[in-house]
Amino acid sequence: MRSYTTKLTVAALAAATALSLAACGPDNSDPAATGGATGAAPAQTGAATGAASGGAAGGSTAAPSGAATGGAASGGAASGGAAAGGAAAGGAANGGAATGGAGTAGASGGGAGGGKLPQAGTSVKFGQPASIDFNDKTSNTAAKLQWTVTGIEPGSLKDFQDAKANTAGLDGRALFYVSWTMTNLGDTKLTFSDPSSKLKVYDAAGNTAMFANPVGSTPIAKCNTPSWSGATKGVAFKGCDIVSFPAGTTPVMIGYGDSTDITKVQAAWTK
Repeated sequence: MRSYTTKLTVAALAAATALSLAACGPDNSDPAATGGATGAAPAQTGAATGAASGGAAGGSTAAPSGAATGGAASGGAASGGAAAGGAAAGGAANGGAATGGAGTAGASGGGAGGGKLPQAGTSVKFGQPASIDFNDKTSNTAAKLQWTVTGIEPGSLKDFQDAKANTAGLDGRALFYVSWTMTNLGDTKLTFSDPSSKLKVYDAAGNTAMFANPVGSTPIAKCNTPSWSGATKGVAFKGCDIVSFPAGTTPVMIGYGDSTDITKVQAAWTK
């Protein structure tokens, strides 16, 4: 009986071994042994690489750094996309077009509109007056003024040199003289304030010029403002401000701001 049981056990072991060898043969490779995690890895790596270098083809967010170099093909990455090449169709919502960019808004020292001029409460031509409110928190001054921009003309670096004024930062820039007339309609004294500091000169793209009035030197003969102590009630007070733009820029509008909303001005003057 014991011999018969031993024979059955040996036969069972032989059969199990044969089945095991057949299952692991060349035509039935064990996925877990030879493929498994390492077999799936190349496909996963390829997908990640494709998303990182070519962007998400349809706005996919599978790769957080998608569109890092090539931008999103149709939807753009929501927060970081188009860092170098810009989004092809939809653009990046928050970080878009860091170098390929939309225009040059802000390059001249202001950049108010990003491609458009601000809205004006009152729009008039050069030589026409507009009533504006002037508020200066520094000098605690609030006044009602009537302002008239009388014109704007090209300036010259030679005028600075003749006055021995500092020309630092003005080389290669275009200078303009903005002349104006102001009438103080109230009793507020303007001695310690400068209402003309609220003027803004814009190019067609909505970029603002930088003030270039010389400080601590002989005034520019063709464009200067006398002491504000003479700006008493009812007196027409004439002045002029110097501004600069990048070379080749043409100013198209002069606005009076004094507002926390840079998309708006109280009044605007054009030719």
